[in-house]
Amino acid sequence: MKNVKRYFKKFVEINLNCPKKHEGEHDVLERIVEQVLNKVDIVDIVSSYIPLKRVGVNFRALCPFHSEKTPSFYVSPAKQIFHCFGCGVGGNVIHFVMRMENLTFTEALKVLAQRAKINIEFSESQSAKDRALAKQKEELINLHKDCFEYFQEQLYLRKNIEAAKYIIKRRIAKDTAKRFGLGFCPEKNDLYDRLSQKYSKEIIDLSGIFLERNGKNYCRFEGRLIFPIFDTMNRVIAFGGRIISDASAAPKYMNSPDTLIFSKSRILYGLNIAKQSKESEFVVVEGYMDVIALHQEGIDNAVGVLGTALTQDHSFLLRRYKNEVVLCLDSDEAGKKAAIRSADILYQNGLMVRVMELEGAKDPDEYIKRFGKDAFLLKKQNSMFVIDYKVKELKNQYDLTKSDQKFRFVREYFEKILIPISNEVERQEYIKKLSDLTGVNENVISKEFSKTTQKELKRIENINYFKQIQQKPVLSDFEMLKKNENYLLSLYTEWAPKSEEIRSLLTEEDFYTEDVKNIFTAVKNLINEGMELSYSMLLSFVTDESILFDLTSFSSKGFENADTAKKAIEELKVKVKTLGLKLELKAAQQQNDNLKITQILDELKKLKAGREGEGR
Repeated sequence: MKNVKRYFKKFVEINLNCPKKHEGEHDVLERIVEQVLNKVDIVDIVSSYIPLKRVGVNFRALCPFHSEKTPSFYVSPAKQIFHCFGCGVGGNVIHFVMRMENLTFTEALKVLAQRAKINIEFSESQSAKDRALAKQKEELINLHKDCFEYFQEQLYLRKNIEAAKYIIKRRIAKDTAKRFGLGFCPEKNDLYDRLSQKYSKEIIDLSGIFLERNGKNYCRFEGRLIFPIFDTMNRVIAFGGRIISDASAAPKYMNSPDTLIFSKSRILYGLNIAKQSKESEFVVVEGYMDVIALHQEGIDNAVGVLGTALTQDHSFLLRRYKNEVVLCLDSDEAGKKAAIRSADILYQNGLMVRVMELEGAKDPDEYIKRFGKDAFLLKKQNSMFVIDYKVKELKNQYDLTKSDQKFRFVREYFEKILIPISNEVERQEYIKKLSDLTGVNENVISKEFSKTTQKELKRIENINYFKQIQQKPVLSDFEMLKKNENYLLSLYTEWAPKSEEIRSLLTEEDFYTEDVKNIFTAVKNLINEGMELSYSMLLSFVTDESILFDLTSFSSKGFENADTAKKAIEELKVKVKTLGLKLELKAAQQQNDNLKITQILDELKKLKAGREGEGR
């Protein structure tokens, strides 16, 4: 068994950059991965982020990693893997958490281990790459904490009285300013010099807090009121800045750029406080001041987006804590459109969404200061379910007394209201509403809608088919060879432990590319020694995206029994052999090796004759 373990350790070392000097870390990593994958169910984990729908033996959803209207993301509970046939991502539960949370392999493993209540020391299991990244992140967190303390200190200095006056002007109470950690960055400051005494230039540059001009470093937030941005663990990971002089030509607001510890599409302002609210929903608003104004009035469930549209990542973040959201965006036309787009994203990702309209004010901050808390809460109470809001907005665009406008309204209603609804009960409810609005019989609407959806599905199928056709010629012979080798590896890993006949079908000679051959050798030896190597376990040690794509794509199809698997393996062997010979032929032709060319052509002829013979 020691020799077998050595194969696997070498494989881990190559793929995770584990240095040899850390004795035992491969065993630690292997043990943790095995325990996590045995105890954690991928369906439970994925469904905690996105709503899954059972389709036969698998589950399906809209892909969380790219924008799509029809589901192409599949989860296989039998193999404990996921694959998206739209964007090509795939892997096991560790890869899923890595992508969803923007984590390293070890960080994702730690999250899953904690969820599975596996208490293991992870320090030994980290790869060199993970350790270096973790160190950078830790330093960035510490640097942001030092900046946060500096900005807070500056806010209360007499020389920066203008910043204090601005806070009073915006009617922010002192305790509110302290709760949200507000600060100030003066135009003339020594922040960079202070940080340089403690941090390397590389870390300071990675923070994104400074800009370099004419050989000097300037804080990007100079002359601005500072809004520290906290993660859900109450750590400062970025800053927002608001110019305090209305006469300035500079942009009103400025945020930190995306860094190793901050991504504005994955963070909601105020969530570190709002997640503790006893309210059943979150109130989502647009800006820093909107969040602060609502919290100051005791509405402690408000969170804000950071100068970006709501994303799928935001919806996953919200779903961790509550299942309901009230959208309260700006009341202008752009705000209404943003509300519909945002509501769709949240609704499609399993949240119950209502939309709140404010009249007489441009945003929640102005509204609550003008009309008070009770008026705001009454508006929230009367907020509309997202689909009702969309129907209202759509209806306002048409005069339904005119036939041509009624027909256009029905077509748009199908596209924007009915097609996005996945729940059949809800869909029937809104078919009835369409009937009430237009006077058209429900059965007629249902029949016409069914024809429309069939056309839409056919259109999408055609688009996907042509995409696949267009992609095929792009693959070189070598890429096709590797893809088929991955398919062979996939089948072997799944069926060799169950069938001795399949176990003997493949050898190293059936593979041409070195990396796939190495994986096969490790897997074969482990299986021969009786180790239970699950499919998801194998994927844990594959970092090549193209291999992950092939392994999850092919294995998702599955085979009914060992006989069908055996037949597929035999066919793939011939394909791999043919592609390998073609590559050898090209090399021989380039070298003008006529003897080699003749030998290869003879082998290709025999392979072709053998396949044609089987076909008869």
